[in-house]
Amino acid sequence: MNLGQLGVLLALCAGSASAQNWDFSETTTMMQQALSSVPLNGATLVVMKDEVPIYSEYFGNHQASTREPIASASKWLSAATIAALIDAGQMRMDDTVGMYFPGAPADKAAITLRQLFSHTSGLRAQSACLGDTGSTLAACAAQLLAEPLLRAPGSCFNYGGNSMQIAGRMAELATGLSWDQIFIARIATPLGLIQTDYAMFSTQPGYVLSSNPRIAGGARSSAVDLARLAQMLAQNGRLGATVVLQPATVAAMFADQTGRANYASNPEPSSFGHGLGTWRNRVDWTDRAREVASPGAFGTWPWVDYDAGIGAVLFVRNTLANVRPIVRDLTPAMRRAVLFNDPIISANFEFTPPPPQAGCA
Repeated sequence: MNLGQLGVLLALCAGSASAQNWDFSETTTMMQQALSSVPLNGATLVVMKDEVPIYSEYFGNHQASTREPIASASKWLSAATIAALIDAGQMRMDDTVGMYFPGAPADKAAITLRQLFSHTSGLRAQSACLGDTGSTLAACAAQLLAEPLLRAPGSCFNYGGNSMQIAGRMAELATGLSWDQIFIARIATPLGLIQTDYAMFSTQPGYVLSSNPRIAGGARSSAVDLARLAQMLAQNGRLGATVVLQPATVAAMFADQTGRANYASNPEPSSFGHGLGTWRNRVDWTDRAREVASPGAFGTWPWVDYDAGIGAVLFVRNTLANVRPIVRDLTPAMRRAVLFNDPIISANFEFTPPPPQAGCA
């Protein structure tokens, strides 16, 4: 290598994520305080930028092999699986329930895949069959379609798991494959996810199949796997040379798909609408999402910050109520660190909640 080539190499390295000298001391202090104040038995924070882990720390009893149920953080995994089928032409956002279930009740036949994944289907939020490991996805979906419709489809945001369960069965009918087979082929294998499946509370190693996977909240995973998913989404569907999703499909995942419907049940009322299995935590003046997240009831919180160019995950097992205040401080702190603590830049990207929406009738 001559001096000219060396100069080019050094210049490239200077611009790469791995060569930056970011100060994450504020982040580490926050994590240590959270560990003792919540308290947390363990936690992992992994932050990826340009496919390089710029922050990767294990606290308490956590290590790289730690695997936990992630509750609603599963929604990103499931939304990405559906999005991959849309890219492949096997499903469309406006496919209806009636197209897949010819015997569906008339009041539910026109419900769309978009409404099922954006919690605007009009269905009840949760039912017992979601947690029935002795059932099947087909049987659970049929049971849910037999339940009364609460509201007109598209008229109300009602956060829950029933609608996604029906969408999961639609994916099986569209492909002729089980949900596990679809997920493995479309998401787990392309992303190299080796600790993720839909066997929520299983302690068995490897990939455990589920006859009735809980589409909206039944996955277990690791911080490393979820960070790879977040990085792919931060890069608009690409990880390395592998295109997992098309950029337009990722944009659709993170666009508001609710029509800003009023809500009956919304655990994140300060969000700017809901995409496909995702909360829109910050948007720009054109309503384009700048920070999105998929937090779960046990506290695990994957997010993408497009302004900082990062995909990240706080991986814990606690409660969302305990973890939410930590993340509300942690995400802007991480943004400040990556944006070199520029007070002008950081101030422009701070979270500002929208006005609350009125409840559904």
